[in-house]
Amino acid sequence: MDSQKKWWWLAYVITPFFVGIKVLLVAFCLNFLKLFDLPKVDQVKFRDFLFLALLAESVFVIGGFYKFIYFYWINTEYTLEDVQTYYPLSLLNFKENISTEKWLAYPLQLVNLFELFYWVLLAWGVREFLEEKINYLKSFGLVAVTYGIGLLFWTATVCFLILNAQY
Repeated sequence: MDSQKKWWWLAYVITPFFVGIKVLLVAFCLNFLKLFDLPKVDQVKFRDFLFLALLAESVFVIGGFYKFIYFYWINTEYTLEDVQTYYPLSLLNFKENISTEKWLAYPLQLVNLFELFYWVLLAWGVREFLEEKINYLKSFGLVAVTYGIGLLFWTATVCFLILNAQY
């Protein structure tokens, strides 16, 4: 506890760094749209994908506010484990009905309503960058092929690391 009091400020320094890395990785994944034969995709710059990923991150800020409100006003008797494992509107909250394996916690946490809104916002942005030359369903499919594969790779890596640390 004493070391946490000493290093409390470090979380405020590291958090923007990790968010920046996440935004860069999402923009990198979305940049693979240039490999597809799409109208106007050659005019979209990497900074546009960076802006879109940063804009979409606002969805997770709203999720953080929801979590704060939940623990401040709704569930006022909680443990540290509750705060660490709770993610708003995710499948992890239904862990009584689903397996509670440690490696499965992260994928269950990723399946949530805020992640869906994130994907919808990315799909909307891709459609706007292509000047509405494609429909929403195709745009959502393109996000699934680019960002979705990157997210799947990241999730598999995290699950692998959790399994290795567990045994």
